[in-house]
Amino acid sequence: MTATTLAVPARIQRGRTKGWRLADATTNPNGAVIVSGSSRFANACTIAVMREMRDVDPHAAAAANFRMWLAGDRTNAPTDEADRRRERILVSVPELRGKDVACTCRPDQACHADELLRLAGMPPAEYDAWAARVRARVDRGRVSWGDAPIYSDEEKAAATHGHAGFVMQQLLGA
Repeated sequence: MTATTLAVPARIQRGRTKGWRLADATTNPNGAVIVSGSSRFANACTIAVMREMRDVDPHAAAAANFRMWLAGDRTNAPTDEADRRRERILVSVPELRGKDVACTCRPDQACHADELLRLAGMPPAEYDAWAARVRARVDRGRVSWGDAPIYSDEEKAAATHGHAGFVMQQLLGA
């Protein structure tokens, strides 16, 4: 067994001070990935929005909203842009496997990074099946809102078999 297989990924708090470095904040030999702010993994449902809504625990509310949205709920974000953003995250989650994730949330607060860690920790086949169900849910939601499905049958089949790059290429027109 190598050191990389022994690493247990964790959520670490990203510093906001001058000189803070991600490499200094992790002891994980696989490294760490920033998932806050402007990263592709950032939570679109911000703490500030939850505070404006006068939520008792804005961190927990933002984390719960992210979890539901990432799982295909389009209630609060029924747009093409939100669907494309979700797909970028779905395709990128496997890159987080075995790595720490860094967000600005304190370790004692609920955070969307916890959901990213959970998903990245799934066995690849289980994650692929979960992502395929999300894509199907998104399409059902799109159709119920009067929008065209975003995924073709070929894209759904490719995603189910772990070919997420094909799906991303088709969605973004790359």
